[in-house]
Amino acid sequence: MYNAVLVRYGEIGVKGRIARRRAEDALARALREALRRRGVESRVEVTEGRIIIWSPSDVELAVEAARRVFGVKSVSPAHSFGFEGLDHLVKRAVELFSERVREKKFMVRARRVGDHDFTSKDIERVLGAELLKAGAKKVDLEDPEITVYVELRRESVFLYDTIIEGVGGMAPATEGTVLVLFSGGFDSTVAAWRLMRRGAKVHLVHYDLGYPYVVKTAVKIGKKLAEWSYNYKMKMYIVNFKGPLMLINSLVSPHYRVLVLRRLMMEHAVELAKKIGAEAIATGESVGQVASQTLRNMMMIGGGLALPVLRPLAGSDKEEIIKETMKIGTYELNERQIEVCGLHPPTPHANEENFWREYEKVTPIAVPEPIEVDIGSEEADLETSAYRVGRGGS
Repeated sequence: MYNAVLVRYGEIGVKGRIARRRAEDALARALREALRRRGVESRVEVTEGRIIIWSPSDVELAVEAARRVFGVKSVSPAHSFGFEGLDHLVKRAVELFSERVREKKFMVRARRVGDHDFTSKDIERVLGAELLKAGAKKVDLEDPEITVYVELRRESVFLYDTIIEGVGGMAPATEGTVLVLFSGGFDSTVAAWRLMRRGAKVHLVHYDLGYPYVVKTAVKIGKKLAEWSYNYKMKMYIVNFKGPLMLINSLVSPHYRVLVLRRLMMEHAVELAKKIGAEAIATGESVGQVASQTLRNMMMIGGGLALPVLRPLAGSDKEEIIKETMKIGTYELNERQIEVCGLHPPTPHANEENFWREYEKVTPIAVPEPIEVDIGSEEADLETSAYRVGRGGS
């Protein structure tokens, strides 16, 4: 019955002409990639205010693929045909919907793009009358059991009765590159996903503190995140940070160890970000969630760095962060991840002078080159990579 999928976008539509066209093209490329990953054969076309997936080989798979692409506001499987006049449109719509509206309250919603010798209200009025004749119970504009949608886009008609919510956001890979400090816990996962949703090309850096299970799990979660990435290949950089951790444990006052460790990670992440062409780093910090994330401590951990530090979760609480991982599809893995650093809990309100004195005890430090895992590649041997890193290969 359905031979097309209508794809709607949100924020892209308010951009200027050139930026909008660029975003539309990026969204179309991402949709083609999403469909290819699902094995759906189709043709993707950008039109005025819509992207249309024509003749998908599997409509259900096409809908599921499209609704998970960032930038997609909603999708509708539709029956499409060439427009031959209002009478022809109404006849085809009655054939499609007469059984669906039988003995039900319904309404008709029409939308037109192009020049025609009738209005959208004319379509609603004429089609509504014919569906009543075909056995519908009554027209109900307040609480219909079924809504019949008609879109007339110049010479093509689209009929549908379902609007499926998409993930929203901006078109993939249109807003620059960000390197996310990634433990694989709930917070860093959601932080990365939110930035991807805003169009950032996100890569991940994981600091190996000597726990093979933690590294393996982080790679698995990174692979799940990469399923949301389009128009680029996501990478994870795994850094052997066992040496700095041992040095901190030996030389730094217990109440400042976590803060110094976090500062060293941030500085390393900035240098790595520069090497890969990223314009910012990001963390999963949420204001006040733990002692290292008080405003005072975050200022010392991230202040004065050479790149911006993005904190997408700054105003979020733990419950909503965890709930979001269910949407992302990483909840079970995140729940199994172990957040470890082996250090004494920090003081919530560190003294800045004391902090820098402790920091100077362990700087400068030498850190091995990171191992790069191509988690965005469908052919990536993730288990082998994770096992090698977890055994100390970094």
